[in-house]
Amino acid sequence: QPLFMITSGDIVQHEVLIRIRQQPHGLLAARYFINQDFNNHQAFELDKAVLLQVKKLILAEPSALTVSVNLHISNWFNEQFWSWFITNMKDFTTKRKLQFEISEADFIKYQAQLAGAFEKLTALQSLLVIDNVQNVEHINQIASQKLVSGIKLGYPLVHNVDEKTQQQKQVKNIVAQSKLLNIPVYAVGVETQKELLMLAKLGVVAAQGFYFSEPLQEYTHATFY
Repeated sequence: QPLFMITSGDIVQHEVLIRIRQQPHGLLAARYFINQDFNNHQAFELDKAVLLQVKKLILAEPSALTVSVNLHISNWFNEQFWSWFITNMKDFTTKRKLQFEISEADFIKYQAQLAGAFEKLTALQSLLVIDNVQNVEHINQIASQKLVSGIKLGYPLVHNVDEKTQQQKQVKNIVAQSKLLNIPVYAVGVETQKELLMLAKLGVVAAQGFYFSEPLQEYTHATFY
């Protein structure tokens, strides 16, 4: 799904979104079938398949755009995963074709354990986006990690933000603090023009969601087993 600059409409990056087709429910988002009980082997195989598909697409359609991938939390601590990644994907990080996302909750909870993975990303010249940010509380802590190139507001802050003054206040505080630290703020799950206009007014610089585009078709033609 593309992330668009609010002022210009330019695409900043693509985020890879995983969906699984399950009858009779149709396509389900990752959060409904990948949970903390997903074992390490399954997580490794899934993220490996996703990254190989991303690599295939980048090679087939060269572009200056970055593709952003949100790994399963267990792979951040999995030496087998990073060994595989360095062997198979190194060129895409050094050319800034690929970056990673991690939720604010996981970033804060596992910060000490993530040090090894962050060292590898630094060596690979890769970047990090903090996803699902809920309030201003941890912004300084997030900014202390030099890999961070942006933050994404959580959907609960974005949904109906044009109607909720408390959400507007929270977004404004996050944007103000992030601006001081030179970190851009993005919004996810934007569904209406009113939400977009309010987010722009509050200083959010880019956004993604069904208001702009459903996931692009060329990123959906893959089947994983």
